[in-house]
Amino acid sequence: MFRDETSHGDLSFGLLLQALRGVTLWRPNLVYGGCLLAGVGISVWLTSVAGDLGGAVSPFALLFAILIGYLAAGRLLIFDARGEPGPGLRKSLGFALRVWPRLLLLVLMEALLLSGIAFVEVLVFGVSRLPSLGPYLVIPLFPVTALFNAALLVLAIIVFNLSGPALWHGESVGKALQHTLRIASSRPGSILLMMLLLSILASAVALVIIVVLYLGYALTLATAAPFLGNSLFANGATEALLLQWLPSMSSDSLWAASLEPLTLWTQWGERLFWFAAGILIFLLPSVVFLTGMAHLYLEALELESPEDV
Repeated sequence: MFRDETSHGDLSFGLLLQALRGVTLWRPNLVYGGCLLAGVGISVWLTSVAGDLGGAVSPFALLFAILIGYLAAGRLLIFDARGEPGPGLRKSLGFALRVWPRLLLLVLMEALLLSGIAFVEVLVFGVSRLPSLGPYLVIPLFPVTALFNAALLVLAIIVFNLSGPALWHGESVGKALQHTLRIASSRPGSILLMMLLLSILASAVALVIIVVLYLGYALTLATAAPFLGNSLFANGATEALLLQWLPSMSSDSLWAASLEPLTLWTQWGERLFWFAAGILIFLLPSVVFLTGMAHLYLEALELESPEDV
């Protein structure tokens, strides 16, 4: 259903093109961006109202808002990857509010599993304390354990990143753990490669967004300089450096005086732009990556457990 017929029983590189669609999917971007803005607003409000206590709590409020946005956007993305109509913004938010404890429980179970393996390794290294024979056992034990831990790290990265998509798909905690472990153990190389390519793709999208936004900022400086020149120069060296390259836009040729309120509101306007730019630089590449992860999980699940797709 989701697998490219030319993939010969493996993952399709076509999911990278599907991931780019994340830039144009407005509902996941809207719900994720809305949660992010809500988290920032609540964090600022807590810091201003509750002082030190609010400052200590505000990072957790922001992380919780990002978590809700991640689950709500993922729910919409998994429906899009399945080619089905999405549940709507309100239902996706309701899904996120119901499922976030499951995600924490799933991550906790995975962390406990890793901790158990680490504890066993500590006990195994205890044989090095055995008299006479113990020190010699370290010779093969150390490199074998190092290689095992390297492979375990790869599996852990895959399992942690597939945990969210498994829950977006509507699976229980036990089923999600079973599927993610099976996928990670059966196709670690191809899954890790796809995740790496998705990360590179998301980084490239972020770079393009940064360049486009900065060019837009520079053009805005050019059009605003005749009226806001002194206010822009008052904001710092970056604006002054850009304005110096504009014809007849040095500080001597600009309006000689600028009212203080104009300078203040110009600064706030620029801050609002950079805040919006920061949101977009985080949001759009994140949704691109999550879109790819939704398609990646469904393709891998169809290869390993087609009855559960």
